[in-house]
Amino acid sequence: MKKRHLDIIDIVKRKPYVTIEELCQELHVSPATMRRDLTLLEEAGELLRINGGAMYKQQPESGEADGRKQVDPYLDEKLRIAKAAAALVKEGDTIFMDAGSTNQHLGDCLAEKSNITIITNSLEIAYRLNPIKDKQNLSVIICGGALGEANPDSIVGPVAEKMISMFRANICFIGTSAFDIKQGITDVYLASARIKENMIENANKVYLVTDRSKFGLINTAFVCPVDKIDHIITDRDAPAEDIGYLQGRGIAVTLV
Repeated sequence: MKKRHLDIIDIVKRKPYVTIEELCQELHVSPATMRRDLTLLEEAGELLRINGGAMYKQQPESGEADGRKQVDPYLDEKLRIAKAAAALVKEGDTIFMDAGSTNQHLGDCLAEKSNITIITNSLEIAYRLNPIKDKQNLSVIICGGALGEANPDSIVGPVAEKMISMFRANICFIGTSAFDIKQGITDVYLASARIKENMIENANKVYLVTDRSKFGLINTAFVCPVDKIDHIITDRDAPAEDIGYLQGRGIAVTLV
């Protein structure tokens, strides 16, 4: 763990709540860097992200079960994927982003962009971008609707679907919990699948952002066939046979 991360934990322990601005001033880093640091520390179970800041997460007493979140084993891959995806975004772009951990990291990367419009059903992405949207001239549009069944970070349902259909984006970044070269993108929940489907149908170019652990998996709710995807950004250890098949179908693949 970096010294800066230890310093952040020490600061957060001393206060019931600390803002990103306070942390930036004390540690002399940019808001974008601080948001990435807080994300890493939250995933390591060291603190809790709150809108615009963070608070300390009490650790279990000795002898109790460890209540901390386990660090995402594919965190490094997701960060590389997010960085590669952000590099494709240009000034003036309108972007669909669905809820998910890889897109949350992508949202952090997009905080350094300017003059773009982001349409998302993720509360977390909207929260992370809200403190800097005016400074960076970002337009962040959050879908209305119902909280997701399994993911309270997501907004789903007919209202959210209708709202998405009112927009047209030139780029769509979609994450997934399951991707199979024959069955395409699938999801555990139908409501989440319909959100992804609507974003895909109303975007000019569709990017699937996913790590290798999702390859070869099939879930219950169908989202779209492989041919609906224009470009896949995944990690360099994704199955070589699958990558070859996708490229043979004319789908661009970026390995990071």
